[in-house]
Amino acid sequence: MTPRPGQVYQSPRAGSPPPARVIEGLSCLTTLATAILLSTTLAISGTGVPVAANPADPPADEPASGEDFAPRPRMRSLDATASGDTIPSQRAMVDARARFKRRFGTPGSRARTSAGALHAVDALLAAAISEPDAALKWMILDEARRLGVAAGSAVAVTRSIRLASAEFDFDAVALEYRSLLEIPLRALDPVRARDLARSAEGVATLAETDLRPDLAVLAQALAVRAWQRTGDNAATLKAAQRHDALESVRVGEASGR
Repeated sequence: MTPRPGQVYQSPRAGSPPPARVIEGLSCLTTLATAILLSTTLAISGTGVPVAANPADPPADEPASGEDFAPRPRMRSLDATASGDTIPSQRAMVDARARFKRRFGTPGSRARTSAGALHAVDALLAAAISEPDAALKWMILDEARRLGVAAGSAVAVTRSIRLASAEFDFDAVALEYRSLLEIPLRALDPVRARDLARSAEGVATLAETDLRPDLAVLAQALAVRAWQRTGDNAATLKAAQRHDALESVRVGEASGR
């Protein structure tokens, strides 16, 4: 503020607020300096977009290490074409069948009891593990599965199919369900009925993971009947509750289509 002639200028007292004109002037200067800085930054970047103060620093919403974080994988069993060899052709199976008979004969005819059939299953599975020929390996594993069904052993059926699924591409979940369904449930003792129930529940879990609600419900229904055969009321009730839950999911998905 410029003093008039004959007037002595006095500075504001310490601690008193500055005059309104001074505040207004400082505000204008600040706005002007900001505009100059922004225009200079835009000119340097050449893109019309303000650049960061340190271009080497990554943006705040990206990982500092520059790694790409993929979404967590979902747990699923392998699809029918995911890995392994294809099922041998019919022509290859004809040759393999002849070699199978020369090497193993007819295992089913020699197994007159369930214990004998299970012993034959163990021998076949051991031979399949080290068999290099794909067609013969498939033939051995399929015969072991058939013997497991005939012996009423869900454990043997599951072992045969799991070994086959590690080598060949096929719908192992559906085949295991169909094979377990062929086991005569009424002829099973409580121990083998329990094994059937657990194998069926395993199929239901795999089918649920693969988003196949129809198959999951069918497999769990088989598990309920098998648990009933064991006489274990608590396990039967638990299996029935899971069946109802799977059925609710299946109905909900069907109505949403």
